[in-house]
Amino acid sequence: MGSSLARNAVAAVTSLACLLGRVNGHPSPSRNGITTLTDRVVVHDTLAAHYVPMQQHVPPQHEDQHLRRRGLSSSNLTNVHDIYYIIELTVGSEKINVSVDTGSSDTWLVQQPYTCVSYYYPPPEKLDCGLGAGLKGNLSGGLIPDSVFGRAYTDGTFVQGYFGYEDVTIGGLTAKHQQIAIVNYTYWFGDGRISGLLGLAYPLMTSLDGSSAVQKPYDPIFFTLWKNKLVAPLFSVALSRAQDQFTPPDNTPSGGALTDTHDTSYLAFGGLPPVSIDEASWARAPIQLMSLLGDSDDFKTQERGLYIIVADAWVYGKTNHTVGTNGTRNVPSPVLSESLTKNTTQFPVLIDVGSSLSVLPRKLVEGVYASFDPPAKYMSENGLFYAPCNATVPTFGVQIGNSTFYIAPEDLLRQSAKDSTGQYCRIGITDAEYGPYVLGVTFLTNVVAVFDIGKTEMRFASRTRY
Repeated sequence: MGSSLARNAVAAVTSLACLLGRVNGHPSPSRNGITTLTDRVVVHDTLAAHYVPMQQHVPPQHEDQHLRRRGLSSSNLTNVHDIYYIIELTVGSEKINVSVDTGSSDTWLVQQPYTCVSYYYPPPEKLDCGLGAGLKGNLSGGLIPDSVFGRAYTDGTFVQGYFGYEDVTIGGLTAKHQQIAIVNYTYWFGDGRISGLLGLAYPLMTSLDGSSAVQKPYDPIFFTLWKNKLVAPLFSVALSRAQDQFTPPDNTPSGGALTDTHDTSYLAFGGLPPVSIDEASWARAPIQLMSLLGDSDDFKTQERGLYIIVADAWVYGKTNHTVGTNGTRNVPSPVLSESLTKNTTQFPVLIDVGSSLSVLPRKLVEGVYASFDPPAKYMSENGLFYAPCNATVPTFGVQIGNSTFYIAPEDLLRQSAKDSTGQYCRIGITDAEYGPYVLGVTFLTNVVAVFDIGKTEMRFASRTRY
């Protein structure tokens, strides 16, 4: 039975790859068929009335997290699971910590007892998936008969279970009779800090199981809040780098104390999080359509499912950026634009809070790797590229519209992710021959990102230095 369930989980990833096929194929030098918005952005977003702090967590390294990169397809490379952001949900009357994910739609919680399985055969003597205590009571809205839930994530982990209904509160907003998933079978590696996941993508991505005749797309939590007119149709995120810097208390209207606007990460509903930004840097990009398979496996219709955009260009080149061992940035001299390489190849890319790394086309990333001094090198035991922790870090930026968002050196060379010698640090971007490509935490710690479902666009502004 276990092997069958594991195969189903792998099939879920394959289905997602097929679904993304028409927006995540080979990079194309033209923008034929791709919607663009390149005019200067005038942003009228205001501070959100409802926002919750997120706690960044860097879990201890686990042997299963080492990717056998060259032996896996590119779709397996998205998340090394070494950084995630935690918020507190109230599910019924229980408070539960979950990680935040904009690359999936379902909200799921583990419930004891559950079965923890191994990715490998034979399994180790003691299996521990490292999930928290999870939901202790039953769902007040009952279970959905014959429902089947299954999700496979791009780092090889998977969860399976069933659906039911419960009231879910986040940031002072309650989604009544919300459909959520209960997990009772999983391969996961955690350290007890979370008991589930909050999915923020479109309803389309809730219907990929194909394993039950009664399984239909449903509104995820944010869409329920919006359609019930509790919040405007947008949310935003601000991810900070400080580790384990905040534990949300329970006695504030928005779900957490809001005194620290520099090192705290936020998820905001209907407006902007309380962080400082460069107002002149706003840029926007349309959320791209995804092709849907018809009954005869033809791509017949298009719909939005994930937060996929197309950047206008990518810039990189050698500079004298260095990162101290404590993660602080040494101030570089100004970089002349003519010294940078500008790659105008355009391709769809997913904006994903749940992805630790950014995953980009191989040719582009190889140019960035070569710009490290000394150049980055591949480490087979970890399946990723590393550079000496005191290496000179290149400039790397993403151009969207008229703005270029530069990645801070401490995000390109991750001092929190070292090899076994402690001398080499992980590069914050990795390469893939094919999509789906991803801008993950590496990028998002440098911007405020607005996910505007109402206008079907993403907006970005640079964070001021923090």
